Amino acid sequence: MTTSELTARVKTRALELGFDAVAVAGVEPLDAEPRFEAWLAAGRHGEMDYLATPRERARRADPTRILPGLKAVVCVAMCHEPAADEERATRLGRIARYAAGEDYHRIMRDRLRELERFVGTQAPGARALWYSDTGAILERGWAERAGLGWTGKHSGLLSTRLGSWFLLGELLVDVALEPDPPLARAHCGTCVRCLEACPTGAIVAPYQVDARRCISYLTIELKGSIPRELRPLIGDWIFGCDVCQDVCPWNRFAPPAREARLHARTLDGWTLERFLELSEDEFASLFAGSPIRRAQRGGFLRNVCVALGNRGEPCAVPVLIRSLSGDPDARVREHAAWALGELALAPAATEAQARAIAAALEEAAGDRETAVAAEAAHARARITPGAPA
Repeated sequence: MTTSELTARVKTRALELGFDAVAVAGVEPLDAEPRFEAWLAAGRHGEMDYLATPRERARRADPTRILPGLKAVVCVAMCHEPAADEERATRLGRIARYAAGEDYHRIMRDRLRELERFVGTQAPGARALWYSDTGAILERGWAERAGLGWTGKHSGLLSTRLGSWFLLGELLVDVALEPDPPLARAHCGTCVRCLEACPTGAIVAPYQVDARRCISYLTIELKGSIPRELRPLIGDWIFGCDVCQDVCPWNRFAPPAREARLHARTLDGWTLERFLELSEDEFASLFAGSPIRRAQRGGFLRNVCVALGNRGEPCAVPVLIRSLSGDPDARVREHAAWALGELALAPAATEAQARAIAAALEEAAGDRETAVAAEAAHARARITPGAPA
């Protein structure tokens, strides 16, 4: 079989498996690698220290360390649902679209394993390894090299045909395939909508994102406390963020998701307030098979507290007081204290609610965890003039 015939068969099979786009990248050094190193050097990866280990960096710079004899990278894209469900967001808080359904890692794994097996049938003895946000691969760099799209000013990959509501995967192979050319140019032009729309100013310059300010990082990757000055800017995002993609003009052309497993779960009967009542086991059960499990219970409920504080709806006061006084996770108690301080100052708060909040915060100022006690004292000082901070 010729290289051209094998390439055509692999691409055809990828599309049959449900991928919305497929292309092949040659294995020359990527322009994305020095940009990644500069990003690390600037400390913009935050607490994601695993990205900066010598082993991770070496594997990203030289993928033959992952698959010796590497000759091509098959890059695939699968669309997730681009439409927002405002009723669901009002009830549950905002969840990034890619995370609203089943965990995409599982879906991409299933499809890429099939493609991996197919390569083995067409080129006996060939080795192939699949990835989809699962290892030391510069995914956007390879996809850009293969011509699937270009890196937008928000640092995500954009396609004239798919917009940006899609997931990436790669199949590293040690057999020759015909590479596709990269796009001749990017297509962002003078548009800076993503920079202007970012709530936290995380897109510090075109093509440069500081993860330490990014809502996706703050609500998923950050394990500790969300910086107090950033909490009001998060709004009611409880897992990830879509703002920069929402405003991108190219997403007017984004097609719907064909993969049913990527469609949003309705989570009927659930609300932001009810989330705060989840035990560890209940959280694991409710979000089994969901990307949301990555945040873990404490991180997720921390985010829920921030969202409730930003919404300013006094109906959340009772459940936040219960979380402040009894949640086993100090992060949840800390952010419940902050949220209660916000609610006490909300225009809709009654005097009775403000008094109940002040009393709960006064009690929490004696919490065994320093961060919780400090947050409670700070919130109480804001709502009670003369109270010690």
